[in-house]
Amino acid sequence: MSLPDQSITLPEPPQRSVAEQLLESAKLRPDIIKPPEPSQNYRNKQSAEMPRLELPTDKPRPARSLHPAKTQPFRLPPALTETIGTLTRREGVTLFMTLAAALHVLLHRYTGQDDIALGTPSNIKSLPGSAPKLLVLRTNLADNPRFRALLAQVRDLTLGAYSHQQALNPQPDFNHPLCQVLFALDNSLDAQQPSNDSLADFFPKETEAAAFDLAFTFSETSCGLNGTVRYATDLFERATIERLTGHFQTLLEGIVADPDARLSELPLLTETERRQLVVEWNDTAAAFPADKCLHELFEAQVEAMPQAIALVYENSRLSYAN
Repeated sequence: MSLPDQSITLPEPPQRSVAEQLLESAKLRPDIIKPPEPSQNYRNKQSAEMPRLELPTDKPRPARSLHPAKTQPFRLPPALTETIGTLTRREGVTLFMTLAAALHVLLHRYTGQDDIALGTPSNIKSLPGSAPKLLVLRTNLADNPRFRALLAQVRDLTLGAYSHQQALNPQPDFNHPLCQVLFALDNSLDAQQPSNDSLADFFPKETEAAAFDLAFTFSETSCGLNGTVRYATDLFERATIERLTGHFQTLLEGIVADPDARLSELPLLTETERRQLVVEWNDTAAAFPADKCLHELFEAQVEAMPQAIALVYENSRLSYAN
């Protein structure tokens, strides 16, 4: 007897977050992924006072944000995106962790500081009407570690944050925020990442004032990784953010080329900037009389500009004519 041709719809398998998968892997392979540390140890580290990130800004920091935030989009090439994915799989981490580690390096190189805190929107459920919360990934970059070691540190921090559910309320004070830089990977395929609703809580429209100095969002596409930097116009000019995104791409290219490089060895300048620094600014050749000695050239300059200041001592000044 033949059975009727009926389509059967199976229920979707329950989604497991990347954090859950890695925690399970940690139990099976402790030689690769170590389990999160005890909750009290984690809380003690994260609750210690966080120093302000001394980002190089174009304008003095105001007491509060007065002007709307603006966005600067950028795109990482498909070839670079593919090599980032290869490194991510090889190291047993997620794309979120790899990009977060690279951003820690960028902030470290920009500020020269070793204690770097990066906030990411939490998908931890809050009470209705309560303020959205952050997870804080705080790294220690002292002693110039290798990137591979930093990536392992970020992996453990991410597992710890989601394991202990240590979500924090960001302070509304623009001058003394809990975190100055935010990061999110908008990837619906990764259950570990926040949903679009939680992203909207932290990344307001351009008509609203900036709550953070910088906010990075990334999304995966068939053309590579799309990125957006939302920045406080009270602090930064667009040209500065354009340079920053160029530095980030150069940094990622250096990371995938040599993940064992120390943080200080990773490249930051774009090819255009490197040429300007090494070639153009060093092109100082100038024509001068080849038949005169140095002191004769000096005497000629004195005769041409006798009133120019020749000597300064405390409050006294002497010109060449004096």
